[in-house]
Amino acid sequence: MAGIFTYIPIIAAALFGIGLVGVMIYERSRTRQSTEPESTA
Repeated sequence: MAGIFTYIPIIAAALFGIGLVGVMIYERSRTRQSTEPESTA
């Protein structure tokens, strides 16, 4: 049980990185949609 606490910083850093990449992808796709004309995809 105590062994899981050694992985908490690694898990937190990994989740933070994944979240950061997700936000960057979301913002990029959102700005791309607003600049391009409306298209039926």
